[in-house]
Amino acid sequence: MDKPIIAQEDFTIGKRHFYLDYRLAVNHSRYLNIACIDHGNHNERTGLRVFQREIPPFVEGISSLFHHATHREIMIEKQGGLFKEPQAVRGIKSWLPEDRPREKMLTGGREIMSDEELVAMVIGAGLPGVTAVDLARTVLQKAGGELKKLATLTAADLMDIRGIGHARALMIMADMELAVRLAAREQPIHFLKVVKA
Repeated sequence: MDKPIIAQEDFTIGKRHFYLDYRLAVNHSRYLNIACIDHGNHNERTGLRVFQREIPPFVEGISSLFHHATHREIMIEKQGGLFKEPQAVRGIKSWLPEDRPREKMLTGGREIMSDEELVAMVIGAGLPGVTAVDLARTVLQKAGGELKKLATLTAADLMDIRGIGHARALMIMADMELAVRLAAREQPIHFLKVVKA
């Protein structure tokens, strides 16, 4: 016995004809029957049944799939196509592992790190065409290559450097302030006795 059809849609694309039937099952639940006849392949009919409880997530899944696919296609198009030759790795990631600041510190310890590399680790990342080490070099040049002077630079001074915004400026200042406080606590206090002549 044929199941009653509540609603039906059909359409043709090329040599394929699609049928979407919303039917009533014997147990009075509803289901979506999707069928396709391929006229280019000996009129072979294929089908898929999606039962009532599965229809909402199925439709939501299809909707989500095409929503994301549309956005992905736009992104792919902006990047020059899906099969575009992958771009070469640039920046610090292109360096030998033993030369990268993080890996160098992990394997060799902090004592072997240059000032530039330590500041680069505070900065975190560079800009297109400018590594974090390049940025750190510029920061140190702004301080005349002196860590003591770097500790006195203001956020405004640091933000004059392209690639250093509020967050990075404040991170550098916070790290330098910790160093200043540590130095103050470690330095022995000398008492001078004033002698009148």
